Amino acid sequence: MRIGIIGGSFNPIHIAHLIIADRFVDAMSLDECHFIPANISPFKSAGPGSATAEDRLAMVRLATEQHPRFRVNDVEIRRGGVSYTIETIDNYRVAQPNDEISLLIGSDQAIEFVRWKEWERICREAQLCIVRRPFLMTNEMEERITETLTVDGRSPVWVGAPLLEISSTDIRRRVADGRSINYLTVKSVRDYIHDRHLYGKGA
Repeated sequence: MRIGIIGGSFNPIHIAHLIIADRFVDAMSLDECHFIPANISPFKSAGPGSATAEDRLAMVRLATEQHPRFRVNDVEIRRGGVSYTIETIDNYRVAQPNDEISLLIGSDQAIEFVRWKEWERICREAQLCIVRRPFLMTNEMEERITETLTVDGRSPVWVGAPLLEISSTDIRRRVADGRSINYLTVKSVRDYIHDRHLYGKGA
């Protein structure tokens, strides 16, 4: 099996996440693409008004249920504590030792990737893939990142994706302000946010 994994807070998951994942499936000829909500991100604070891990997991399940190759893995939430990607990859290696694993990260994450726990071992255990966002990075910047993140002769793969100015932060802010989040995430997630009064007064 060729398995792709995408981690993140998904607070909440939105349309850009889904489009990028779909491009990831195509670019790497994946059999399955696994969304892995973090329990606690080592680089992001939850902040006031954030959804619980259980709510974030439920929204990811709702958002991905229509795609035949999307799956959801709650390993990081079940493990508890701070979520480290290398520990998740180790779980895959134990459970599915013969699968080919590809890890997708954003170009902003790629710039800081050397700060990730055991980042070089991540690159050895999985094929690192980076979302290429139009106009956000020069060819020279891509080349520098590629050189830095090449480990044991294996370079990261750049995956093309459309530039969509959608962020979870903006969705939370719009909900708190009582503004519409139509078209920013799927209807089932919008309904979940509304029904459970997530993210503040406007939910």
